Order: sequence, then structure tokens, then C-alpha cells
Amino acid sequence: MNRLSKTALTLLVALAASGGASAADTQLTGCAAKREGIRSELRQAQEQGLSDKVAGLTRALDEVNAHCRDSTLVERHNKKIVKAQAKVNQTERSLRLAQEANKEPKKIAKLEGKLEKAKAELAALQAQQP
Repeated sequence: MNRLSKTALTLLVALAASGGASAADTQLTGCAAKREGIRSELRQAQEQGLSDKVAGLTRALDEVNAHCRDSTLVERHNKKIVKAQAKVNQTERSLRLAQEANKEPKKIAKLEGKLEKAKAELAALQAQQP
């Protein structure tokens, strides 16, 4: 994979994770949000004369246009939610077993912290739109 492809892929992944820089501003979701985020960064890169970044963002935009499907994004998002819910369930189970076995308070506190973190991650995923 050449440097340009790696740059484009890196930018695409970053935008996918963030939902696009301007997605929150325009309330776009899914692939439209990704496209707008890339376009926004592309405009900035062009204004700054960053030709390598422009080339990478152009490639990323082409990839999104060619391959991004809202249904795929929704499916991936739902899988993340299911995985996060399973983590919450497992941590709740571990905490319950530790409490029933009268484990050390330190261990129980650690599991409680882990459970709170897992619940926060689940809530954040549920609040996000794919």
C-alpha cells in the first residue's frame, strides 16, 4: 500500500470514528455526515495549499462515495451496541458473583468501577447516530 493510500485510509477511519467534523453542526448522519466531514477538511486543506492532504482527502471522498452504505453503518453500530451490552451483562454477573462470595471490598469496588465504565460506554454508543 503506498503512502497516499495509507493517508486516505487513515483519514477515512478517523472520519468514520468521529462521524465527520461538521456532522454535528449540520445534523447529518451516516454516509452523508462522512462525506460532509471530508469535504470540509478538503476545503481547509485546499485553502492552506496542502497538496498531499488534498490528494488523500480526495481519495477518501472517492472511497466513501463508492463504498459507504448507511445500512452497513447502522449494522456496524448495532453490533457495537450489542457487544457493549454483553460487556455490561458480563460485568454485572461478575460483580454479583463477587458480592455473593463475599470477596474483598477492594475487588468489589474495582468491579463496580468497571461496570460504571461499561455502562457509560454503552450509553455513549446508544446516544450516537450511526
